Amino acid sequence: MKHSRIRRWIGAVLASGAAIGSLAVAAPAGAASDTVVLGFSLEPLSLDISGTAGQAIPQVLLNNVYEGLLRIEPDGKIVPGLAESYTQSKDGLVWTFNLRKAKYHDGRNLNSADVTWSFNRVLDPNDKSVLPAQKAEFKNVASVTAKGNDTVVITLKERDNNVPFSLTQRGGVIFKAGTTNLATTANGTGPYKFKEWNRGNNITLVRNEDYWGAKAKTKTVVFRYILDATALSNAMLSGQLDVLTTVAEPRLLATFKANKKLQVYSGTTNCEVVLSMNNSKAPFNNKFVRQAVRSAIDKQALIKTAAAGYGTQIGSFVPPTDPWYEDLNGLFPYDVKKSKELLAKGGYPNGFNVQLDVPPVFYALDSQEFIAASLKKVGINVTLKPVAWGEWIDRVFSKANYDMSIVCHIERNDMSIYANPNYYFKYNSTEYQGLLKKAGNARTATAQAGFLKKAARVLAEDSPSDWLWLLGNNQVARKNVTGFPTNSVGDAYTISNIVKG
Repeated sequence: MKHSRIRRWIGAVLASGAAIGSLAVAAPAGAASDTVVLGFSLEPLSLDISGTAGQAIPQVLLNNVYEGLLRIEPDGKIVPGLAESYTQSKDGLVWTFNLRKAKYHDGRNLNSADVTWSFNRVLDPNDKSVLPAQKAEFKNVASVTAKGNDTVVITLKERDNNVPFSLTQRGGVIFKAGTTNLATTANGTGPYKFKEWNRGNNITLVRNEDYWGAKAKTKTVVFRYILDATALSNAMLSGQLDVLTTVAEPRLLATFKANKKLQVYSGTTNCEVVLSMNNSKAPFNNKFVRQAVRSAIDKQALIKTAAAGYGTQIGSFVPPTDPWYEDLNGLFPYDVKKSKELLAKGGYPNGFNVQLDVPPVFYALDSQEFIAASLKKVGINVTLKPVAWGEWIDRVFSKANYDMSIVCHIERNDMSIYANPNYYFKYNSTEYQGLLKKAGNARTATAQAGFLKKAARVLAEDSPSDWLWLLGNNQVARKNVTGFPTNSVGDAYTISNIVKG
């Protein structure tokens, strides 16, 4: 299948990029060393980080303007944030947080009442101003109480080792008690203050000179929004941007690499590109058939074909930034002979016919033909069916009416989706479900990681899906710009360490 629309888009960028490279351009607005301009495609719908969905809001506000009790580092490590220190009781039910001395941008000191007010919004079932997903993250919290002005106690209904990560995300943001007008203003404690929002164009943040921690390294950071992918790429090529934060189509990276003023970066994400198989019906209700599919696909060649080499082979549903990651690529390496043997063992020595539903995203469009050709070599005849997002959500995801499909699962710590037999994979393993429950109730982080590592191996051996590759976090920056986050491990795009020399 030829994807002419995508090819025309790439061609337009390449052509205009070459033309721009030969012309003198005006100095960009972000030319001053005390200002950095970041290029994004999707603009926030509002500034309400707790009540409006979409990653565009926490990208600009989380860790930059707003903060939580804890924060997540680019390497995936969770460290203290507004909590200077914290402890957990032996039974895992009581977490005590000691607040550091911090000020809101309006000058008022942070105190425990701000923390209790912020969490009571999340815990109140009648408060519709908080997204349901955030409420679900804290479903095991029984109460949040203050002990004096600088200590807060969070008590859980049952042990939940996912709470620390949840505290680093938008649901854990600590607002000033009584805050209103969240959609148009932002009064946080972070290293940057919200300055202005020119709708349809940019959001500007300025350094908080009274920040409790290390001062931000750049005075002004502009989040520039350009929806059209060609225009966004050309803005980077013409010098209007200092960092292009996402390159959706990896083929474009060759154009940026050819520009001597630019540097291409490819970090990691939490986005596992999954070749899903419907475990509830033949032939994929047979483990050996699923293993055969995995052995039939050369992942390294696929990454070069579909992602221009910008991706990571993972062999499981765990990214390398998770503490329980284990390289399981060796379980089912590319081996056509072995794949045929597994098909025969599963009762399909002559292969079978199957439909692959392909949603309209580049990684699916650019990998479908490779996958079909690979499976044909072992006797599996694939019919490729393009589907719109609406149909994919309804028929594939909601109703599980499909054979195979391709989609990227981006959520962090999302191994639990395979523990739900009603999820569209239709995978039902009591062993796997038991290991995840033990991980959730583990008394230490080490014990939790141990159970999750065992669960990941069970999952990889059962092969309810194939994990094609981990999507790269592809960015482009001017060579004099450093300190931006190269890995995407949460919803924030942390900017306090960005420097332009």
